[in-house]
Amino acid sequence: YVFPIGYGTNENMLVSAPTGAGKTDVAMMTVLRELKNHVIEHVTGDKVTYSLDKSDNASLFKIVYVAPMKALAAEVVAKFSKRLAYLGVVVRELTGDMQLTRVR
Repeated sequence: YVFPIGYGTNENMLVSAPTGAGKTDVAMMTVLRELKNHVIEHVTGDKVTYSLDKSDNASLFKIVYVAPMKALAAEVVAKFSKRLAYLGVVVRELTGDMQLTRVR
């Protein structure tokens, strides 16, 4: 039900579902939708790889995922880091007890 809006548009969406129903996966889908606008496909023979396009300042934008608990934030950072590693995406955790600095 959420795929056409979550991946196909920039429309706002509110997802309310029980624990374990896939809300984080919906968030990942929207992250991937945004990242697809900044990805370059590299084809070498029959092998295809992907990377972020550094020429359009892709490394300068941020996508924010808000979690209600620090433990959940750590879990999401681990999950997103693993899933987005192939693109070279850096996933960071920021909580109220940390200083926000630009990572280069």
